[in-house]
Amino acid sequence: MTRPRATAQHQLRFTTSDAGAAGIEFALIIPVLLVGLFLTLEFGRLMYSKVEFEYAVFSATRYNMVSKNVDTAKVQTALAGNLILLNPAKLSPVTYAVTANADKTKTATLTAAYKVDSLLPMTSMSSITLSRTVTFIIAN
Repeated sequence: MTRPRATAQHQLRFTTSDAGAAGIEFALIIPVLLVGLFLTLEFGRLMYSKVEFEYAVFSATRYNMVSKNVDTAKVQTALAGNLILLNPAKLSPVTYAVTANADKTKTATLTAAYKVDSLLPMTSMSSITLSRTVTFIIAN
């Protein structure tokens, strides 16, 4: 018994059928969507880290402005204590220097840095360092 040849009707149905097209489109677009999602999450995490680090530096600066006998260790402790969801171990050593001005006031400079590690292995950067330098006048 010989196999029947495909008729013109069968060939037309095969070339005009769109069965499976949605699956192929989904398979082509899902990598782009996932990369966009992960990059958005990483950017949001970086922005949150920046805002929290800036707030911690602001709080440590305020602590220094109103406290007496402040040294670098107390500044480091105040800064690390204000990091809410960030890891204080990734905070670099704080630089704190006080200079006397000609008008008998004191000016302090606080420099801090925080290392944010990337969670995405596909990015070329493994970490970003956030840094902040604040200069302020100390009340006598």
